[in-house]
Amino acid sequence: MIKKLSTLVAGLALICLTGCTSPQKGTAQNDVFSPIEVAVPERPAGQQDVIQLTTPKLDTVRVGFIGLGMRGPGAVERWTHIPGTKIVALCDLLPENAERAQKIATNAGMEAPVLYSGSEDAWKQLCERNDIDLVYIATDWKHHAEMGVYAMEHGKHVAIEVPSAMTLDEIWALINTSEKTRKHCMQLENCVYDFFELTTLNMAQQGLFGEVLHVEGAYIHNLEEFWPYYWNNWRLDYNNENRGDVYATHGLGPACQLLDIHRGDRMKTLVA
Repeated sequence: MIKKLSTLVAGLALICLTGCTSPQKGTAQNDVFSPIEVAVPERPAGQQDVIQLTTPKLDTVRVGFIGLGMRGPGAVERWTHIPGTKIVALCDLLPENAERAQKIATNAGMEAPVLYSGSEDAWKQLCERNDIDLVYIATDWKHHAEMGVYAMEHGKHVAIEVPSAMTLDEIWALINTSEKTRKHCMQLENCVYDFFELTTLNMAQQGLFGEVLHVEGAYIHNLEEFWPYYWNNWRLDYNNENRGDVYATHGLGPACQLLDIHRGDRMKTLVA
């Protein structure tokens, strides 16, 4: 299975349905294409967007981490090098993961962070602390939005590993909560804003490709050696059951998803 997935990533074929681009208008000599639009749900009254949101300066940013299996420990290690920060608390379902991350902090000369583990709701206790300014979320994808909303509702800024949400409803929940609480909500990803991805998306929206029938993209990132670090094999299982790829958020993945041509029902048959 892993070999099949690795091959699929290296030469990823994203199969789409016909009619993926926006409706065409005009004549053959002067075609006009409308941008892809996503419906905006009814917004809560009286809220203001958080574009260029500025919050009071913090002399020390006190951080709590949720999810210490695969990416979390690396994030903890990086934060030990950032001046003006303090790692206050660490949380993981597995106690050994939390303890391992705690050693990263103490080995760097920091005070031992408080640990939370052993319960699927232990992360809520971390969010409820009054001595944390920022919650860093690096759990499995399905819990990202729920944790981000809960942390902001309890007065915390949040930084969420990609993807920050799995559905449009979850995306709007994060946006609405950020606007309501006036807390920063950051997705920890930059590839979706690279020149290539944004240029490709813009070209598709302008109709340069015509009717999109097939798209290929690749992000050469073999995760085989890392699979054992994902709790309960969640990442490989999720991709196999729902999307068919293993790194959809890089390369052409973002553009393909926005173009509505990244369909799990088609990809699923390729890895069964």
